[in-house]
Amino acid sequence: MNFSTKKLVVSAVVAALYVLLGLLSSALGLAWGPVQIRLSEALCVLPCILPGSALGLTIGCVIFNLLSPYGPVDLICGSLATLLAALATAKIKKPALAW
Repeated sequence: MNFSTKKLVVSAVVAALYVLLGLLSSALGLAWGPVQIRLSEALCVLPCILPGSALGLTIGCVIFNLLSPYGPVDLICGSLATLLAALATAKIKKPALAW
């Protein structure tokens, strides 16, 4: 893989935003439970515009899921779901359809 400084910075910023929005969701009591509403998942449309952001989304999700009360299940399955959603969104050519 070819990582430029710009791609690395974009991934880091997206990961940080994911964690920050996840913490906000957690503070509002939305992030954990049988039904999880994470504000950070709205960032999954970014790969349509910034294809390199899929890595940042995945890393941010992994970092946030380290706090999960559901342990390895949420860490692995949740992070994998975010990765697959980000990769699928990256294939969409029209940003309006990514939502």
